[in-house]
Amino acid sequence: MAPVPHKGQLTSWKDDRGFGFIKPEGGGKEVFLHISALPRDCRRPQVGDTILYKKVTQPDGKVRAAQASIQGVVPSPLQTPTSISTTPRPKTAKSIPTTLRPQTARRQPKQDVWLQALVGILGLTTVALFAAPLVHRTFLLSPVASILPSPLAEPDTTAPPSPVEAFTEPTCMVKGNISISSGNKLYHVPGMEDYEGTEIHLDKGERWFCTEAEAIAAGWRRAPR
Repeated sequence: MAPVPHKGQLTSWKDDRGFGFIKPEGGGKEVFLHISALPRDCRRPQVGDTILYKKVTQPDGKVRAAQASIQGVVPSPLQTPTSISTTPRPKTAKSIPTTLRPQTARRQPKQDVWLQALVGILGLTTVALFAAPLVHRTFLLSPVASILPSPLAEPDTTAPPSPVEAFTEPTCMVKGNISISSGNKLYHVPGMEDYEGTEIHLDKGERWFCTEAEAIAAGWRRAPR
């Protein structure tokens, strides 16, 4: 004879985590119930359901329910052995197109990629064929164009300034003057009292300096005023 299953009432159930506890009908410690102990075609347990179960003791000493069922709840006929044995062929027929569809879906992107690559190669080849003669002609004509004078360019008739004219408008501001009375070489910087009245005569050895250090190095000394 098969053992009589235990019986108890479901006192708590956490549906989001899939477990709860059964209070045995004869009293005693509550028994742990996991959703995996119930048939797959059974509805979700609810607090207050009468649970039929087989008590199993785990190695750690904890008691849990196994091969459980809800009293008064009949399993769905869709998952009974009879229905499973009578419906193998329709399931096999349906499984064929479902396995072929992903293959067809995978082939289409590959064909599109090859087509896009071929179009891109043809486009680059066409551009290269048209651009090559232009680049070659430009490369050959550019040295010749640089040698030939431009027809619109006018000849430069401006003569370079003479050495005297170049020093007439100096870019340096320190005046190197030679005293007429003593022959001393004195330099004047902007802001000194005699700076504006001092004239530089290049033909007499006087000269312009850019810095005082340059004047001192050349033998000039700073004017008293």
